[in-house]
Amino acid sequence: MLDKALARPRRHRLLNVSTGECIRMDLPEFAEHTLLALTPEGLLLLLLKSTLVVRLLNPLTRQLTDLPPMTALLRPGQHRSRQCGVEIGRTINVSGVGLVADASMVAVNFFDPRGLVVAKPGDESWTMVDKEYMNSVLPFAGRFYCANYRGVMVLTTSSDQQPPRLQLVADRSDSFDFYRMAHSLHLVDNGGELMLVHRALSLDGEYGRSYDAYRVDLEAGVLAPAKGFNGRAVFMGMCRSISVPAEAAYPSVAADTIYLGRDCGGQIQGYNIADGSICSLIEAVCPHSIVDCLRCCIQGLGKQLA
Repeated sequence: MLDKALARPRRHRLLNVSTGECIRMDLPEFAEHTLLALTPEGLLLLLLKSTLVVRLLNPLTRQLTDLPPMTALLRPGQHRSRQCGVEIGRTINVSGVGLVADASMVAVNFFDPRGLVVAKPGDESWTMVDKEYMNSVLPFAGRFYCANYRGVMVLTTSSDQQPPRLQLVADRSDSFDFYRMAHSLHLVDNGGELMLVHRALSLDGEYGRSYDAYRVDLEAGVLAPAKGFNGRAVFMGMCRSISVPAEAAYPSVAADTIYLGRDCGGQIQGYNIADGSICSLIEAVCPHSIVDCLRCCIQGLGKQLA
């Protein structure tokens, strides 16, 4: 995970969310690129300002991999803005990116311009898979998962000349009601286990929201209710969730608790998934602690990751 706290303009802090360890390094590539998002593997998705070519950067080796330009994906209004001299990267929002098909293909879910697209290095253009709104996307175990009002879907790619497509792997209709304007879904890689959090309006109590966790059973194609995160904690924003080992690398974090970003309900606080109790956020957290960085990095869309 990338963070710019306590950093000079091109100096950034790279955080290992599993161990809590971090390193600082210069990334001069940011001078001519706009950061769009990063993969769970730590690769940075960049946009070359001059040509709109999309690139993947390994910040440790400094290796750059070229992907197709995103010119054809832009909305008409974004084309007009670019002609007027607007830095177009500031208008592009990415809600998720990951490597699929044995890391030979890159999948990107754009919030604006909207669309789930895929491409391989050397391709001339992006392939559009779906333009429907996705509540959450997550690269997991070499595949790319999406969640929306239907449930959990997986991006399928094959070598039989069939185009990439989304396939439903867990229908949510048997598990809970979902209202698009009031609820949201959040995919979580919980230490190697795929989970889904349903955020809904609560009709009673002072909290205003309820949060229910489910294990995604890919074999049975169902969502199984869960009363915890196996001793882990989840930092959750509207478009990104991070699961961390509570009390080990992060001794100030409570187990089986969701810590909410500012974009996911206003005031940041903790919600215990086991009993529904509310806990105040970690006390005495210094402004630039690792936990504070986690809170900042889950809020907003892809570009708020740094």
